[in-house]
Amino acid sequence: MCAYRMCTFGGMLCRVVSVLWLVLSVVSGFNLHAERPAVYRGPEGSYFGYSVDFYRPTPESSTLSVLVGAPKANTSQPGIIEGGAVYYCPYPPNPDSTKQPYSCTQIPFDNANNRMIKVNGTREPLEFKSHQWFGASVRTHKGKVVACAPLYHWRTVKVNSEKDPVGTCYVAVQNFSAYAEYSPCRTNDPDPEGQGFCQAGFSVDFTKEGTLVVGGPGSFYWQGQVMTAGVAEILNGYSLKAVLRRVHGEKQTHAAADTHDDSYLAHYILCMRLHDACVYLYQVCDSCVLFQVAVINSTNLTFIMNFTGEQMASYFGYSVAVTDLNGDGYDDVLVGAPLYMERERESKPKEVGRVYLYLQHSPLTFSEPLLLTGTHTFGRFGTAIAPLGDLNQDGYNGKLTDHNKCFSEPQACGLELGPMNISLWNI
Repeated sequence: MCAYRMCTFGGMLCRVVSVLWLVLSVVSGFNLHAERPAVYRGPEGSYFGYSVDFYRPTPESSTLSVLVGAPKANTSQPGIIEGGAVYYCPYPPNPDSTKQPYSCTQIPFDNANNRMIKVNGTREPLEFKSHQWFGASVRTHKGKVVACAPLYHWRTVKVNSEKDPVGTCYVAVQNFSAYAEYSPCRTNDPDPEGQGFCQAGFSVDFTKEGTLVVGGPGSFYWQGQVMTAGVAEILNGYSLKAVLRRVHGEKQTHAAADTHDDSYLAHYILCMRLHDACVYLYQVCDSCVLFQVAVINSTNLTFIMNFTGEQMASYFGYSVAVTDLNGDGYDDVLVGAPLYMERERESKPKEVGRVYLYLQHSPLTFSEPLLLTGTHTFGRFGTAIAPLGDLNQDGYNGKLTDHNKCFSEPQACGLELGPMNISLWNI
């Protein structure tokens, strides 16, 4: 049985393999092209790599590429400064190219300047795309692509110009031959008490059926909001002139009592698959003391249950991953709390971070959490968690847990493989 630990160090992927012989058996190994990684690089200062996802034009396509967000990149949009961009990076790179880093192509989601509006005979900008952080979030699903700009502002429809950060997203289909904007919080409900500070697209995901799910943590005095819409409905009848547009079939959560202000619902979004339905997971700040991960019904956007952190200010829910770790057909949930502190006897508490694993035994029935605790003080173990699929083809999905010392200390990143009852964790 093998335990693999992998990390990124200076752009190179290094591997540490420890072998534990429990019984006499044949052990087969594998690698992730650790010695020859494909390196892509974007414009200096563009935050290239802030968001990343794989892209396959069609489910049947053998071509796999990488989409990379660069939320501070400049584009060809006239008059727009650091509006942000998403880059298409072919993988594997051009076999004729021997020079690294490999080049990527900017995807033309939006080539236009700010739209204008006439107010009292004067033309004014209707929107403000500079510094909007387009590309801060990128997701793909079977040829569909969405990329968002959570800091996109618009002036509202008031006589006196305002700049509300409502956020906006663009969807693309048919191998980037068709585009449409989706800005669900650009409505007649402005200001902090409405959707004016929504920042739609701060988090975004697709369900496994392809429905778009958008999070806006700033709506309703930062209670947060979730919006869902079908991609076909977003594209159908889309027009640049339709600034205020409600998509057919769109669903939105609504304002709750003011006791839920500053909850920041939808800090992130994930879809968890049940056997016959899908539910969404979101982070909720419960008065910013004990954080929660909320489970919401995808049909009517009502709350079903919560996972609640055990320690004040541990930032429980900063990262969440969903994958079937033990191969029973049910998605399991991993929750990171990177500021978790551990106390040993009478010593001062050490901030090491912790990951909680909730195994789902039947629909929405979870075990008590299995705990994975970091060992590096101020390491913030659990800052990021990523499901990796079945890397070693043993029938079980693996996961990668990040540590903020991953780049400087190779032992800080953990790759866990195989069914949970035989996996080794040694960080």
